[in-house]
Amino acid sequence: MSWKNCIATLTVRDDARLELAADFCGLFLMTDKQAALPYASAYKQDEQEIKRLLVEAGMETSGNFNEPADHLAIYLELLSHLHFSLGEGTVPARRIDSLRQKTLTALWQWLPEFAARCHQYDSFGFYAALSQLLLVLVECDHQNR
Repeated sequence: MSWKNCIATLTVRDDARLELAADFCGLFLMTDKQAALPYASAYKQDEQEIKRLLVEAGMETSGNFNEPADHLAIYLELLSHLHFSLGEGTVPARRIDSLRQKTLTALWQWLPEFAARCHQYDSFGFYAALSQLLLVLVECDHQNR
C-alpha cells in the first residue's frame, strides 16, 4: 500500500490513532521475532559505531533518552545536526561532509533490512510506507556524495 493510500485510509477510520499506536507497539517495541526493531544492533551492526560518530560530532545522547544509543532516531538526529552545521560555518564543510558520509554508510548497513521487516510485519502498511520513504531519502543522500 502506498503512503498516500495509508493516509487516505486513516482519514476515514474512527480508531486511526489507536490502531497506529497498536501497530507501533507491535512493530517497534516487541521482540525481534516478528518486529522491526529500530536499533542497529538488532541487525548485527556495531552498536558502538554511532557513539563514535556522535563523539566525532561533539555530541552525546541525553541521560533522559531511554533508548539505546544505536536507535534510528539518533542516526537521524545526527544527520540533521550535521546538515544545519554546514550553514553555521564553525566547522569546516569538508569535516562535516566526511562525518555525514560515515553516518550515512553506518545507517545504510542496516536500514534496508529494517525497512524490509517493516514491510513484512506492518499489516496496515503505514509504518512500512514511512520506512520505505526514509530508505529512499537515505539512499538518495548516500549516493549523492
